[in-house]
Amino acid sequence: MQKRTEAFSEMEDNGFENEFLDALIRERSAIEKIEQEKEENSFMEETVTAPALKKKLWRDTQKEALARLEDSARTEEDFRNVQSWWDRLEANADRRYRYHVIGRSDIPLEWGAAPEEVILPEPIQSVFWKQITKGEFLDTIFDCPFEMQELVEDIDIAQSIHELKDVHKEVLYYSAIRQYSNQRIAHIRNQTDRNILKVKNTILKKLRKELYTILCERQETQQPLCRREKEFLENYSSVFADNRQTKPPESNATKRKQDKK
Repeated sequence: MQKRTEAFSEMEDNGFENEFLDALIRERSAIEKIEQEKEENSFMEETVTAPALKKKLWRDTQKEALARLEDSARTEEDFRNVQSWWDRLEANADRRYRYHVIGRSDIPLEWGAAPEEVILPEPIQSVFWKQITKGEFLDTIFDCPFEMQELVEDIDIAQSIHELKDVHKEVLYYSAIRQYSNQRIAHIRNQTDRNILKVKNTILKKLRKELYTILCERQETQQPLCRREKEFLENYSSVFADNRQTKPPESNATKRKQDKK
């Protein structure tokens, strides 16, 4: 029975290896195709050099021609011609997007690393270093308790994190970003784990209260909310709704808008 289990696990590992190898081959072929397109398009740009005004005039002429072609389309062949125009424009837009945007691969960054640093030292095999070599610097630049708000997409939530105390920022960083345990954070800050747990609860309560106020203001102004934001309002309405009805607190976003006025 044990041999069957080992054989099954080996087959499963081989399946994952083959899947990653196929993904790596597809990724390399896509990169080669993009490089080839770059060379061809760069050659065309070098051969056809025109002033910026003429290029803009040519683009406007093409847009007007496409609009007239759409209005005058009557037969099936005419609609196929319009569709071919749009397919060509979308292909050009996708090509330009691929040139300037760095996409993350489907292959895990730590896949294929040599165990126990046999070939390469450990820092070069880290996820941060692999992101740097691929041109992704944001996670490394803002990997700091006092700048982690730069990685948050929502500006109101980022501002709420930015306005926390330095002590709260450190505890939140070690807990949420580094995933350290309470005992480890307590050892770093020379405190007890119960004190760290109390500080974490204070941070979460403050951020949740601020986020609840922000989402309520967005809901009152009829701004669209995603599913997770709606679930958050439903879960914490019983906790913060009474306080908001008695004395509506102003969120940081509202204060910033008033300061600008």
